Amino acid sequence: MMRHLPFRISFPLGLVLLLSMALGISILNVLDTRLGQLDQQARTDLLSHAAHLARTAEQGWETNRGLVEMDVAQMATDPRTESVLLLDDAGRVLAANRYAWRGRQVSEVLPGFDMRRFAQVQQGRMPVFFSMGRGGVRTASMQPFQLPVKSGEVRSQRQGVVYVGFNLARERQMMREVVLKARAPDIAATLLLIIFLGWQLHRHVAAPLARLARAADRLRRGHLDVTVPEQGAQEIVMLAESFNAMARAVQEAQAKLANSEERLTITLHSIGDAILATDADERIMLMNPVAERLTGWPQAEALGRPVAEVFTIVDAFTGAPAEGPVATVVRDRRVVGMTDQIMLVARDGTRHHISDSAAPIRDAHDALQGVVLVFRDISDEYRLREALANSELHFRTLANSGQALVWTSGLDMGCDYFNEPWLRFTGRTLEQELGGGWTEGVHPDDLARSLETYQTAFAARMPFTMEYRLRNASGEYRWIIDQGSPRYDTQGQFLGYVGHCLDITDAKRAEVEIERLAYHDALTGLPNRILLLDRLTQALATARRSRRCGALMFVDLDQFKRINDVHGHATGDAVLCEVAERLEYFLREEDTVARLGGDEFVILLPDLTASLDEAGSLVMAVAEKIRSRLESPITISGQEFVSSASIGITVFPKDVETVDDLMREADTAMYRAKERGRNALAYFEPTMQAAVTERYALDRELREAVRAHSFELYLQSQVNADGWVIGAEALLRWCHPQRGMVMPANFISLMEESGLIVPMGDWVLREACMLIARLNAEGRGLPIAVNVSPRQFHQVGFVQRVTEILATAGADPHCLTLEITESLLVEHASEAVARMTELAALGLRFAIDDFGTGYSSLAYLKRLPLVELKIDKSFVQDIPHDPNDVALVETILSMARHLHFDVVAEGVENEAQLDFLRQHGCERFQGYYFQEPLEISEWIKQLPRVGGAERKNSQRP
Repeated sequence: MMRHLPFRISFPLGLVLLLSMALGISILNVLDTRLGQLDQQARTDLLSHAAHLARTAEQGWETNRGLVEMDVAQMATDPRTESVLLLDDAGRVLAANRYAWRGRQVSEVLPGFDMRRFAQVQQGRMPVFFSMGRGGVRTASMQPFQLPVKSGEVRSQRQGVVYVGFNLARERQMMREVVLKARAPDIAATLLLIIFLGWQLHRHVAAPLARLARAADRLRRGHLDVTVPEQGAQEIVMLAESFNAMARAVQEAQAKLANSEERLTITLHSIGDAILATDADERIMLMNPVAERLTGWPQAEALGRPVAEVFTIVDAFTGAPAEGPVATVVRDRRVVGMTDQIMLVARDGTRHHISDSAAPIRDAHDALQGVVLVFRDISDEYRLREALANSELHFRTLANSGQALVWTSGLDMGCDYFNEPWLRFTGRTLEQELGGGWTEGVHPDDLARSLETYQTAFAARMPFTMEYRLRNASGEYRWIIDQGSPRYDTQGQFLGYVGHCLDITDAKRAEVEIERLAYHDALTGLPNRILLLDRLTQALATARRSRRCGALMFVDLDQFKRINDVHGHATGDAVLCEVAERLEYFLREEDTVARLGGDEFVILLPDLTASLDEAGSLVMAVAEKIRSRLESPITISGQEFVSSASIGITVFPKDVETVDDLMREADTAMYRAKERGRNALAYFEPTMQAAVTERYALDRELREAVRAHSFELYLQSQVNADGWVIGAEALLRWCHPQRGMVMPANFISLMEESGLIVPMGDWVLREACMLIARLNAEGRGLPIAVNVSPRQFHQVGFVQRVTEILATAGADPHCLTLEITESLLVEHASEAVARMTELAALGLRFAIDDFGTGYSSLAYLKRLPLVELKIDKSFVQDIPHDPNDVALVETILSMARHLHFDVVAEGVENEAQLDFLRQHGCERFQGYYFQEPLEISEWIKQLPRVGGAERKNSQRP
């Protein structure tokens, strides 16, 4: 416990204990001496008293017993005497310092009396001294004596015992008091000395040491500026100086440590690698910011945690957990480096490819104190290496999977790589081709030139391209185009060349063919537009110089599109090739037959005659032969096809016309031939150009009329057999400011070609639907028929547009009839059926306009949602006089009746036609006999029911 007391207490106390111990030992020594003397005296007196009493008892117990008792009484007066006994041989008290004890057994008067010692004393002759109890306070002596002779004995054989016992407790206490009184001055002096020494120690030792201890404690607590006074005893001064020097050294060391820690902190924060340190128990002691970022653990949370909880790694390929490097270092006591095939799993699950190493931290005795782990994120490097590997694999795959023959060369100009296509091409091994071995396959005529090109480019570090023949694995020499480029490393250092080669044998063979195809039609082999225009230019120039005339014919096949649509393009192509052969058959060697595209051909006949009229006669004869020949059936795969032609003709030179003028004239004449009914010839005349100009002007005026809303909607009633109005057809009229009222036949086809028919058709639909809504609102609802052009019908969103117009106008779809032509059904039939079905589901009605003039399919008539057929007026106008028209009309009416179609006869203009139609079952009519087309407001006012002169003023009930 002394070591826990302050020095100012423990040192004086220790001194007190030391002096007290010395003084106590001195006193105890004196006391022990005095007590020993006291004990020795008591021993002597005991033995003397016992011997004296034994002699007195032997001599005068029988004769002078009073003297013996007096001696006993005398001994009892000694203050030390506790008991005096005279015992017979049986241990009975003969005499004692107490009268009451006489005659009693000694064991009764002295409890614990040792009878064995009594027997032993009886056997001997010598006195016995012994102590009783602890400390020698009670002592006793026994002396044997001879008892008086009994009667009949010559000599007594009995031994009695004298017992004398002292109690020295009082004498011992008195002796202690005497000794203590004798040493009291020594004790006082010692106490004074202790007090003086304690004060001196406190002043000169304990107090300075206490100050030093307090200063050391402050120093321990971080108060590095602490100092202690350098005063007092020399040793204290030296100690204070040493402490102050130590404090200054600690301050300097602390400053250096702070600087070092600051530098370490800056280093740890600025270093690119992650650093993590643990103790020997694998618990985290330090982490830098990079480690915090990669692991996702802030240092404050990670400190003290097992490193395996913070630094979790898995195998990059299998994803299986991997042993941590820290555990390996702790187990094996060695530096551990991990490969880049591991991934660090961050706290949030993010994974990083890392490379790390771990090393043990040892103390001066080489004992393991911890582990330092350094790792860095190599995800970008890993991806880069992977990308490089993939790039190399990609390069080799591309090099080996393509058709190009790839090679590379080094600084010595020798080739060090050939791809697999090269080796397959040459049929040689890589070892045979490396270096300059590849030159063995180069054609001897090309080798010198090729090597010169390569060496020149190599010296100048320039790309090159060369062509040479290289022996194929089959032994054939094939043309190769070799393109090489210098290659450099990332530092710009020249490494050699890389090149790729292509087999251009087929390309060279194709050059002639390509040149031919550039000026010839790929299908027929005839000259194309480019070659034709070139030859026409030359022919026109020659004609002007030589004053010789030539001719140009534009040939267009009639209805050729139907062959493609019905029989396919392969059949159409075969027909075109046959036509080309027939055209060439009638021509001279200097003539040219060219195909412009599609079914258009142009024939150039230069140098015919010196007269334009004669040239015209000759070309008309040639054209007629061609027309007649093309009119003959063409047999393809056992099937015959008829493809007539419309031919336009012009001659040259006439004036200052150009090549384009001649092409336009022939084209214009060809269209005039088509207008004449196709399969015809037309000779270009100046009036044709006027017609073309007129058509162009009409197109321009049409566009302006559409923008200015110059069109009006007229209605022509449809009546039943009784003359009642059962509906009407909407008809378009153009009110031209100069031309007056223009009929649809003069502009509808032009609208169809220009695309104006689409917005105009929408306008007609909108007006018709508004009329339907108006009539329904007035209680006079009638179906209105509207013609829909094929171009409008096939527009994307046509069904949606019709639906929107109906909804906007609020018209009943059941009152709207859409009239379509047969040509619309032939072209894109499936699409037409789908759209008609969708519109019919809304309630709209469909009618086929001009039925009988086209190519209707009875199968389609069954599939289509039709309700009405309209007999074309061309069939009606000659009945009942023309037997052909009569037969056609009867057939149509019979077919419609069996197919349950309504029939409307158009163009009824007299009563004979009406009667014939009635007799043959027709119940609906339309024509000028009943009513001419009227403007909407006029038509609504009249709504007549007419059937002859007597019924023209009749009104609808």
